[in-house]
Amino acid sequence: MFNTYIKITMERKFKSKSVLKCHLGASQNVYRLLFTCICYVLAMGLVSCEKGMLDVDGGSATDEHDGGTNVVLSIASIEQIPFMEYEATRAAQEMSFLCSRISFVVFQGDNKVKTVTQSVDEPGFGKVSLSLAEGTYSLVVIAHSCSGNATVSTPQLITFPNNRVSDTFYICQDINVGAEEKSYDLQLRRSVAMFRLVVNDGVPADVAQIKFYYTGGSSTFDATTGRGCKNSRQTVVLDASPDLDSYDVYTFPHEETDELKITVTALDRAGNTVVERVFEDVPVRRNMITKYVGDFFHDGGNAGAGQSIQLFGDVEWQEQLFPY
Repeated sequence: MFNTYIKITMERKFKSKSVLKCHLGASQNVYRLLFTCICYVLAMGLVSCEKGMLDVDGGSATDEHDGGTNVVLSIASIEQIPFMEYEATRAAQEMSFLCSRISFVVFQGDNKVKTVTQSVDEPGFGKVSLSLAEGTYSLVVIAHSCSGNATVSTPQLITFPNNRVSDTFYICQDINVGAEEKSYDLQLRRSVAMFRLVVNDGVPADVAQIKFYYTGGSSTFDATTGRGCKNSRQTVVLDASPDLDSYDVYTFPHEETDELKITVTALDRAGNTVVERVFEDVPVRRNMITKYVGDFFHDGGNAGAGQSIQLFGDVEWQEQLFPY
């Protein structure tokens, strides 16, 4: 009887251990299977993301279309009232002088099909070869000189790093893609207005920076209208020097002409205000320079001293004087 009890007990213990081992083995197999599935899903997700975005750095791009290059985009010309200098000899500047970055973005309906970005140090700057399936697409090209690439969310919503606007050129047009290769020579337009402050009385040695705070324009761009599309509060801080007498900032006007309110502050190295001036109702116009010239640091230094406004464009606008 006693031996029978021991035998039964040992058999139960043995069966329990066997069941435990079976449970452990089954659990390990489940974990292995689960881990494998997770890795597979992550891998497929990464592939899907890469295929969906089709973002490319450089001058060429291909996708699932296997016909090879069938679209060649080349920037042939840029609308130029030269902002760097108002000289007739500047009427035909190279791309590398006018901008340092270009984004070519292709949409089909609401879908972004392809993005190609270029920087000025790359070969073939201003030209790109694409492979696209047959159909009609919307093309947006943005050329600028910001610190990073433009973000073209849609043709109607284009932003720039830190909301900083530089001299900017664009085109927005439809392209038709067929089986045969087709080339497009693109003519870009300038999309910004410039405000230029010229300091006649020299920048003092203790002034380290000039800060511009201005409203009335936009730092976000709509390529379908060629105008700004947000009411922005723009702030730009530029390094100052006694050797530099002009300072430039940009905005996207909401209309072909617009008005800004600009606060200009001269700062010392500790960030303290040395001089601050407010310019109201500053007229700006796309592809024009609004040029304020005067004695910024000295009040009434010369009898009748004032500020001269000059707007440059296809023709030189009438000069107006405003005392400050």
